[in-house]
Amino acid sequence: MSESRGNPRSVAAMRYQRGMTLWSLIYVLFTAGLLLLVGIKSVPVYLNAYDIRETIDWASEQPDLMTAPAAQIQSAIQRRFDAGYVDNVKGRDVAVSRVAGGGRELSIAYEVRRPLMFGVSLVYAFEESAPLTGTDGG
Repeated sequence: MSESRGNPRSVAAMRYQRGMTLWSLIYVLFTAGLLLLVGIKSVPVYLNAYDIRETIDWASEQPDLMTAPAAQIQSAIQRRFDAGYVDNVKGRDVAVSRVAGGGRELSIAYEVRRPLMFGVSLVYAFEESAPLTGTDGG
């Protein structure tokens, strides 16, 4: 046998060798880091969206806002936004509209942009609405 061929046993062992290479480790770490970064950027946006949803639901159940003018409803919503540290929208962004059957509805549609890296941004789009029922949710 010639020495240039190598030992057949070591060739077979190399063929079945398993494991992670340096490049695959870098790829896995980069992917995990990117997902972690997106998660860190997304949590505050979704917490604000939850506060906005809760405020819209609260306002729709207030009996004194049932017949109130739109400006008064928006003002009450703004006070709740201020107390909850909502910074994505303002109370005046909430639309008070008439719906079929003589009722009214609160609605808001908004986008939030958060920079990620290198000129890439994350864009979140939300739409919330609730009928003005004036019944306490209990």
